[in-house]
Amino acid sequence: MYDNIERELKLLINEGVYNELLHSYDFHNPITQTNTYFDTENQDVKKQRGAVRIRTIQDKKIFTLKIRKDEYTHYEFEKEISAENINEIEDPEILNWFKHYQIPKNLHPTASFTTLRNVYAFENGELCLDKTHYKNHTDYEIEYEYTSDHDGIHFFNSILEKYGLKWVKNCPSKIARALND
Repeated sequence: MYDNIERELKLLINEGVYNELLHSYDFHNPITQTNTYFDTENQDVKKQRGAVRIRTIQDKKIFTLKIRKDEYTHYEFEKEISAENINEIEDPEILNWFKHYQIPKNLHPTASFTTLRNVYAFENGELCLDKTHYKNHTDYEIEYEYTSDHDGIHFFNSILEKYGLKWVKNCPSKIARALND
């Protein structure tokens, strides 16, 4: 992420391609993360093309607010928190993000799932290989996340072509997939 901008290219893949990719790069230290998403009863966050999440990695909790800018770019704001309940967050910076993006504070959980993430760093981005367990299914995703400006689409496709794949547009987000589970 650079300057609160997250640019990522995502593609759903099958388990066979996932395993092939997993053994094609020198991934180190996979991370298990549980993501819980929040919204209001009226889906006020979704209506703004946004997402509010708490990601738990071991004992660490990270609050994230994402607001969609375009097809593969989001404004992303993250901060480590200690609150267990989203509605107990009193951090002034996070409350300011809520105010700036008109996010109500009366949020409730809408989806939760666990992802095993493997990351491989390139010069201008990171290749993420995700195996995600939802309530009723498991899926596999490859993601290329920019860390600096460059022709990421061309670079990502050069990786994918080795597996007979091509990125054309982002697959549905994990939250969208969880809500359709």
